[in-house]
Amino acid sequence: MKIATTTGDFRDYTELGDAAAAVPLLAKCGFRHIDLSMDSAFFEGSPMCSDHWREWTEGIRQAGLESGVDFVQAHASNGCYEAGPQRDRCIEMLKREMEICRILGIPGMVVHAVYRRDDSREEFMDANVRFYSELLPYAEKTGVRIYTENTCRQNCPFYYLFEGADLNELRRRLDNHPMFGFCWDVGHANCHPVDQYQSIMAMGDGLMAVHIHDSNLGHDLHLAPFTGTTSYDAVINGLLDVGFKGYFTLEAFSIPVPHTFCFCRRNHFTAKGPEFERLMMPPIEFKIRSETLMLDMVKYMLDTYGCLEE
Repeated sequence: MKIATTTGDFRDYTELGDAAAAVPLLAKCGFRHIDLSMDSAFFEGSPMCSDHWREWTEGIRQAGLESGVDFVQAHASNGCYEAGPQRDRCIEMLKREMEICRILGIPGMVVHAVYRRDDSREEFMDANVRFYSELLPYAEKTGVRIYTENTCRQNCPFYYLFEGADLNELRRRLDNHPMFGFCWDVGHANCHPVDQYQSIMAMGDGLMAVHIHDSNLGHDLHLAPFTGTTSYDAVINGLLDVGFKGYFTLEAFSIPVPHTFCFCRRNHFTAKGPEFERLMMPPIEFKIRSETLMLDMVKYMLDTYGCLEE
């Protein structure tokens, strides 16, 4: 397996939404395969959300060429449940993001399921059949697969995609569409915990992508491997036994912890004024060293099982 990581790793060290600026930093850490985070570029005033999105995309493509990296996976902006203009805007942005993937040669994009507080499991499934059915024709048009993702009850108790069997059920309801698959997030699964090996095996050929990060029981922290309680023996054995063909993609952007990360935001010190908040963000040199060490650790994990590909 080849290793990838997300441009979101450096989102707190670059201008908001500037994915191109993260690319040379990731290359400096030794990464050669990149997951494009469009979720972190989805905000009012973002170039991705403007009429200049093609220029934004071209800047990312050029950064990849200059840094000697390729783009192998993407994470979309989150969907919305509501009807009307907000939903229409959401769907149009997701279609734009699939077009961005097509331009960059990215074969698949993680699109979170939609959910609404207090919905039943059946209501959730019905809503997501409608949601993904709106996107799948555009996936066929662009050749960009859609990957839905599991989460944990601690984050989203009304999301209902917790185990491999849940993902399979949604895929069956979408008539096993060939452009629809799964991204298994091992850190989310560890929060429950879920039997990682059994869930990975249950997904079979529907498993097309992974998110690799560590967590503790009950806390989705997106930590580097070996800093939480995840059993990576279970994960890697599952991936090997199921014949996984995708990238071992890291989504572990929390060491050092960025002060803006929603799940473990650092508290501000306000008693003496902002000039005394000198330790809110570790210097970028620490982040680069952390990313380089994380890559070395993951290489060790895969090499131990004889499945590391450069």
